Amino acid sequence: MNSLNVIANKFLGYVQSSGSWNPWIKWVLRFFALSQAISPAGWPSSYNLKDGDSFDFIVVGSGSAGAIVAARLSEVYHWRVLLLEAGGDPPFASVVPSLFAILAQTKYDWNYKGYLDPGVGQSHPGGYIPISRGKMLGGCSSNNYEIYARGVPEDFEEWGKVAPGWNWDSSLYYYKKLEGMTDPSVLENPRNAYLHSTTGPVAVSRPDSNLYFQKVDEIVLNSFEELGVKRVLENNGPDIFGIARPHFTFANGRRSSTAEAYLRPAKDRSNLFVTKFARVIKVLIDPQTSQAYGVRVILNSGEIVNVNARKEVIVSAGSIDTPKLLMLSGVGPQEVLEKFDINVIADLPVGKNLQDHSITPIAFTGRKGLGTAVQNVLVATELDSYPTPIQCGFFKLNQSYSNQYQYRYDYEREKPQFQIFNIHMGATLSLGVYHGCTTITNYDSGICSALSKANIYREIDHTLLVHLHPLSRGQVSIRSSNPLDDPLIEMGYFRNPQDVYNAVEGIKYIARLADTSFYRDVGGEVIKFDVKGCEGLLWGSDEYWKCYVVNTVSSLLHPVGTCRMGPGGVVDERLKVYNINGLRVVDASIMPEISSGNTNAPTMMIGEKAADIIKEDYGVLNVIDEYNNIN
Repeated sequence: MNSLNVIANKFLGYVQSSGSWNPWIKWVLRFFALSQAISPAGWPSSYNLKDGDSFDFIVVGSGSAGAIVAARLSEVYHWRVLLLEAGGDPPFASVVPSLFAILAQTKYDWNYKGYLDPGVGQSHPGGYIPISRGKMLGGCSSNNYEIYARGVPEDFEEWGKVAPGWNWDSSLYYYKKLEGMTDPSVLENPRNAYLHSTTGPVAVSRPDSNLYFQKVDEIVLNSFEELGVKRVLENNGPDIFGIARPHFTFANGRRSSTAEAYLRPAKDRSNLFVTKFARVIKVLIDPQTSQAYGVRVILNSGEIVNVNARKEVIVSAGSIDTPKLLMLSGVGPQEVLEKFDINVIADLPVGKNLQDHSITPIAFTGRKGLGTAVQNVLVATELDSYPTPIQCGFFKLNQSYSNQYQYRYDYEREKPQFQIFNIHMGATLSLGVYHGCTTITNYDSGICSALSKANIYREIDHTLLVHLHPLSRGQVSIRSSNPLDDPLIEMGYFRNPQDVYNAVEGIKYIARLADTSFYRDVGGEVIKFDVKGCEGLLWGSDEYWKCYVVNTVSSLLHPVGTCRMGPGGVVDERLKVYNINGLRVVDASIMPEISSGNTNAPTMMIGEKAADIIKEDYGVLNVIDEYNNIN
């Protein structure tokens, strides 16, 4: 018997009978409700993999796409599907929606480093940005910040130009297939509701927060509207431009990762085998026939085994580890593979075309006084939700915000240029702010001390200006032929000077938030960071902002595109690796161009669509659909 459940139920029974509903009891109730929701039971057990085992499909990586592909393929009862995951089960901090911030740089994180070019990002000691990647069931869907953003129609219309079948109408079908929307404000609005679904496995919500958080949301949303970014009902609706509270991938006290949404419900299928702590170090490819026939795996015991795939190997290790694995397996740029004496089976641009959403941070002071610290106490009331007030918006400079955009009938051939995230923090969080700033984002004291000092007696708004469609490209490569070496990640920010110009114009626009009514009335201002490399420049000048954006740049951790889909890329529109038989890539690395917004939702969509593509290629798609409709 679960002793925690017994204690929780006894306590809840006592409170129910006593009629005591003081605020502190409500907080404790919230905690115990979470305790009920996060029972460790329910994850798939780990299959004892043996050398020589055979399966129809082997899926490498259980992340935002891989878990979906494996679960969907196992719907075909006569297919044996193996899912290999280098990590284990998601921990408490992954399942509880509000605790995502404490997952980075733990054993649940690959904890890579993304290196910056000389003269770029000088505010980052060592010249790198920490690149957090989920190392557990669900991958990055288990450790991200839970924002649900699908992108805009034109993103996918552009994909469809190079990869037939990936246009907006097709993508929307799979978004609806995965989405379980629970937000009544969206579902009750016909203009928005038809773009959403309530029947998918991924829970999407926007729960009401406490009254204090709601007041903060109103202040910030009104301020951005005064700046010129209109308020909209949602970021995934018919309005391409505008700001709102975002939607999240959690509901009922649990994060809706792909492990939660797909693997837990499928865990008892007799044809789905999940092996945890299993690190794939090579895809086995016959050099004579170019046929992929299995993988080589290091197990938790240290044993190395070879496992056979009768039909296909599907690599879903993500935009960083997928190109690394392919190169170690002989698929990649000839000059890289020959450098490390790796036999070249297919000379393809693996690892090239790395795209990411770089960010420029800016922060503002708000009201003065310890009274604003009440927000920090109220975090306890939001354990099953989002821990801070947060607002998300999309805009384009010189864009008229009065325009209405209709997804289906009026493609404007426009994409937002920038995304905004605004995170509000009450006073007195200074120590936590400094710690997170120096460790999680690897900024120096010139940034972190200024941010921390401003927060001692004042609330602050930490605003991220996200560059949605940079022209610059980085790359992922290998350091050696040793599969245990970390990949070499070059972020490539600002290699195209147009990106610098766009970032300068964007940050100058956002800096004007300090001139809106609320911030002006409370004496708020832009927090002036001590930016390395910008000493002696006049604050607020174009020369200063140019230096500022180049040297404060960081990442929203959305790497994509390193196994680009389409002609001249790595995979075709069926996600088959060019010149290799029996090998597909299914993850964010196949994106030809990065989407407008957070990339978890598009990656899940890729997983859903890929599963149907594979079923269709083997002639079972309609059969499975008919079976599911009957049952």
